[in-house]
Parts: sequence; structure tokens; C-alpha cells
Amino acid sequence: MKHLTLILALLVSFSINAKDCDLSKGLSKKQIKLLKKAQKISRIGLNRTLLGKEVYEVDVLSTDNDEQFIVLLGEAHIKGPRSSIMGKRLNNAFKLRMLEGIPKAESDYISQNNDELSDSLGWQRILARVITFNFFGSTISAAQKDGLTFLPGYNAVLLDKKVIERAKTETAEDVLKLLPSMIEKTEDGLNLPLEVGQFLTPSTSESYILEARNVRMASNVITYLDNELVKGTPLVILGSAHNPGMAELLKADGFEKCEF
Repeated sequence: MKHLTLILALLVSFSINAKDCDLSKGLSKKQIKLLKKAQKISRIGLNRTLLGKEVYEVDVLSTDNDEQFIVLLGEAHIKGPRSSIMGKRLNNAFKLRMLEGIPKAESDYISQNNDELSDSLGWQRILARVITFNFFGSTISAAQKDGLTFLPGYNAVLLDKKVIERAKTETAEDVLKLLPSMIEKTEDGLNLPLEVGQFLTPSTSESYILEARNVRMASNVITYLDNELVKGTPLVILGSAHNPGMAELLKADGFEKCEF
């Protein structure tokens, strides 16, 4: 009886936190199929032992009447061949992508002032890739090879990872001002930076790694979607630890989780 009660409680909780959505209003059959496949990928062998079972976490969000969708693709940054290929296929399936990435000013601060955080972002990640025979980049780095990419702090706009223009972008609004003159240069995809904006003093605390950065990213997602040149359902690519906080923050702008 206790087990039955627990199962019912979990089902009720799930039904409260997720709604029925007409996914066809914002996603193609191909996109839905790839996202479901990505969600089912799990590690095996040594990789599973060292890095955990899951590779991708997928959350599909929509507004009332499914007028606008957002796909949160939470990824483990260290992946093997199957997962890497899936990341590339997802990038190709979505023409609008929004990418996590610590801004240059914060990256410089980390390298100069925070050895612990610098190690976890640098040599420790490289070592983990070598130990687990994962020599493949993240889905974020794959996206930058395919389409138009803005790099705030580096004052660069890339096309298929090659610099095509030097431009200073300090806010999401700055990125959007450049968009009209740049967007016609590519049909392969648009990569918008999630972490452009206010400098956040880096630390190893959750208040920086997750909370403050989530607030910045969620705000920029909405700023981009409010612009008429930014069309379609965005694939928001970030570390999977960000998914719960991002989904919660986006509720304030009318986005609720869909059953998926």
C-alpha cells in the first residue's frame, strides 16, 4: 500500500508540473524524434561509472495555447561518439540556438583569481576526457561551427567559426542591433549568446554557478524572443544542472513545462 501511495503521489506531482502541449505547433516531427532519442541516451562502462548515467536532459516549455516554445537541452559537457553525433544532429535540426558560455571578463577573472574554479573548467575537464576516451567537444562548440555566432567580450562575430566582423557587444540589445545587417549572411543557423550582460563575480558557490547565471540567461532568452528577427523555437543549449532553475525562472514569462 505504501508503494502504491508513493507511485500515485509521484504521478500527481508530475501532472502538476507538466502540461499537455500540442508539440506540432512549435516542433517538427524530426525535432521531436531527435529530442526523444537524445533523452534516452545513457552512458555505458567506465564512462557511466565516472560521469553518471545521463548525457542529455530535455525540457520542452510553452506559453498558453502553445504560441511559443522553448527547448532546454541540458548536456553533460563530456560526451562520447554517440552523444556527440546526436548533438550535431540536433544543431542541424534547429536553426535558432542560444548558447551558454561564461563571458570573457568572467573567464579572465577566474583564471587570475580563482584557481579552484579555473581547474574545474580547464585541466580537470581535459583530464576527464582523456581518461574516458572522450575527445569530442560539446554541443555548444559544435553549434559554433555551423552558422552565425556572436562572441561578447571577444568583440567578434563568427560565421562557421571564422571571424567575419569585429563588433563590441555588451548586452543582448547590442547583439540584436547587429542582427539586421548580419542575419542574411547565413542560412545554416543563428547562435545567440545566453550570458551577455552584467558582470557577475565568479565563485564556486551555487549562487554564482547556477542561480545568478540562470537569472542572466533566462532574461536574455526573453529579450531575444521579443525581437521580430528572432523566429522559431530556440534550442537553448546549456549544462544540464541549469535546466531546473531555468525552467522555474521562465515561468515568470508564461512558459510551463510540457509532458515530454
